Amino acid sequence: MAQDIRFCLDAVQDWIRRRGVPRVLLLGVTPELYRLPWPKGTDFLAIDRSQAMIDTAWPGPKDAVQCTDWLTVALPDASRDLAFCDGGLHLLPYPEQQQRLAGLLSDVLSDQGLCILRLYVPPPQREPPQAVLDDLLEGSIPNLNFLKPRLAMSLMDDAAQGVELGEVWQALHNVAPDLTELASKIGWPPESMLAIQAYRGSRVRYYFVTVDQVRDMFCRSPGGFEVRRLCVPSYESGEQYPTIVLQRCPREARGREQASMRP
Repeated sequence: MAQDIRFCLDAVQDWIRRRGVPRVLLLGVTPELYRLPWPKGTDFLAIDRSQAMIDTAWPGPKDAVQCTDWLTVALPDASRDLAFCDGGLHLLPYPEQQQRLAGLLSDVLSDQGLCILRLYVPPPQREPPQAVLDDLLEGSIPNLNFLKPRLAMSLMDDAAQGVELGEVWQALHNVAPDLTELASKIGWPPESMLAIQAYRGSRVRYYFVTVDQVRDMFCRSPGGFEVRRLCVPSYESGEQYPTIVLQRCPREARGREQASMRP
């Protein structure tokens, strides 16, 4: 979405005006973030564990991307200035692995560096799955990108348990066994609707967390950051897809804060 990219660009341009050419870490291979108007000399590194995704989506040079797990990447402390993750935090189990990622980013970002995350956030009141499916059948959900997270969130009891993607497919299949017919009825391209077949039988789980849970992980446990901005887009259900901008606290100040909290 253009608004989401604009939020990132505003934060990037403000940082560059104050601090100069950045060293960038991108978790995933989001082409739109690579194609932002970076200044000459920007050091760019993208990390994705799927070689197929890299081959399909990565627009940059091969030496600027690594195929590995986010949590196993080895980077020196304070070696990056800006870190991005576009809608990927929920791919990691909560809380353990999401906390590990927060700690890793705290280590690799320089003092005053930024961590910019686009989140998939459950609504304050959990929707009944049938309400989501009714909206789909009535044609009021614009496309699959809105259907998948909304239906998944409605099926999730809590962030620690997450939701299995196979459950999402099964819930849809129960009300619409013929996806091609459903696509025709609601005006979606058949190939778009059929893309959800990848969820069929999948044991992969998503772990959607609230903004407060993200704030706690990045600012308290393990911490190291402070929230600079929370950007909520104005498009439909935009409150479920905010972008949070977190700034790395100076290490000396963080050390004093931790010492003051000891008994």
